[in-house]
Amino acid sequence: MKVPTDFDFGQRELEANEELEAVAWAENNGWISRKLSFEGRRGAPDRMFAGHGELFICEFKKLSRLNTKRGGKSGGQSKEALRFEAVGVHVPTFYTASSCIDYLKHKMSKSLLV
Repeated sequence: MKVPTDFDFGQRELEANEELEAVAWAENNGWISRKLSFEGRRGAPDRMFAGHGELFICEFKKLSRLNTKRGGKSGGQSKEALRFEAVGVHVPTFYTASSCIDYLKHKMSKSLLV
């Protein structure tokens, strides 16, 4: 059997890989993480992190979506983020596990100053 010339043998980039790597680091460093979904609503942010005196919600997207319309977020996700922003809650979007981990470390360092 001949393999088609347009077949892509590259490793698949999955949003879940980055998300789960960040979650594993977080849970090994004193954070609680929960997957989010809102009953009766679409567009819920992906994760909630709680720990070190902090609580925040965030969105994860594939790195390849960074420079796309709305940063890869669906219309519902964008609207939901705007609703949170309107009441003073920032919803960061992470494209890599390391960017999320850096954010968590920053939040941890802030809690040490209190």
